[in-house]
Amino acid sequence: MDFKHLASKIGLDDEDFMELVELFITTTLSDLEKIKQGVAANRIEDVVASSHSIKGAAGNMGFDDIFTLTKKMESESKAGSLENFDAYILDLENQVMEITTN
Repeated sequence: MDFKHLASKIGLDDEDFMELVELFITTTLSDLEKIKQGVAANRIEDVVASSHSIKGAAGNMGFDDIFTLTKKMESESKAGSLENFDAYILDLENQVMEITTN
């Protein structure tokens, strides 16, 4: 992932962008935990809210793959389905880990 390109795309210097990346990771991991708990307890409203939160932040940061995945998660949970969420959660965890290794 080209952080330099993403930083310039949203008009930030590298240092400020990396601070936002750290905040994004921390917040996303917290929201991901809420999604896991929501799925386990069948609390659809928690899954919708946390998916929406991650989607918005990912879109603002230029993390397009995470944005697309969480948009799907939000849409499906709004429709009342948590059927594919084990796979979605694993995919999201992998994508977030990919950011942390850059």
